Amino acid sequence: MMRLLDCFISLLAQIRQFQRQPVGDPAALSAQLDAAIAQARRAGQDAGHADADIEEALFAVLALADEIILATDWLGRAEWQRRLLQRRYFSITNAGVAFYTRLDALDAARSGVREVYFLCLSLGFAGRYGYDRNQKALTDIKRSNLELLQQDEDGLPAEAGRLLFPDGYGAALQPGEPERKPVRSRRRWKLSSFAFNAMLLPLLVLVVLYGIYHVIIWQVVNTILPQISI
Repeated sequence: MMRLLDCFISLLAQIRQFQRQPVGDPAALSAQLDAAIAQARRAGQDAGHADADIEEALFAVLALADEIILATDWLGRAEWQRRLLQRRYFSITNAGVAFYTRLDALDAARSGVREVYFLCLSLGFAGRYGYDRNQKALTDIKRSNLELLQQDEDGLPAEAGRLLFPDGYGAALQPGEPERKPVRSRRRWKLSSFAFNAMLLPLLVLVVLYGIYHVIIWQVVNTILPQISI
């Protein structure tokens, strides 16, 4: 079955194209995005996804779209306030807050929807955290959702420590080698160093995965751009 995320790639590509080349009037952009939204809904239904999941994922994408459009240097930006996708499709104007409320409420089993939310965060959605100098809260949200996605897909966080530290308990004695008494202070340092690495390295793996995920998605989106006429 086609992943829920894949159903929205064409819509995301149009949003990306507008971000790169903000041309046209609000009415035309609205019509183009309406057509792409209808296509995304049909793709989700044809792929067998639940309507509730399609609409939840659509909310995240439209929140991203409105934020990008309103942040773009475009003559139609003021008029877009009257054409907000979030207002027309979900009857709200506070998607920057509702995005995180809905993300927090997601059931663990709805990993396909969470993947779309995480993608929107990866593509720059900030919402209520957009004016926060301290980005720690937003970074923590991204990291925690990436961890949930990895657990849903292949259990990577649980396996990361084992895979990254095959010799984690280190320096086993070779057969016949006499046991050596370590210096107390040196032993204490080695233990604390290992504990530090055990906590830090899995986090670094998640950061790297986040970066790779971001690059791959934009590559997919940019590959589709030549096929789309804006």
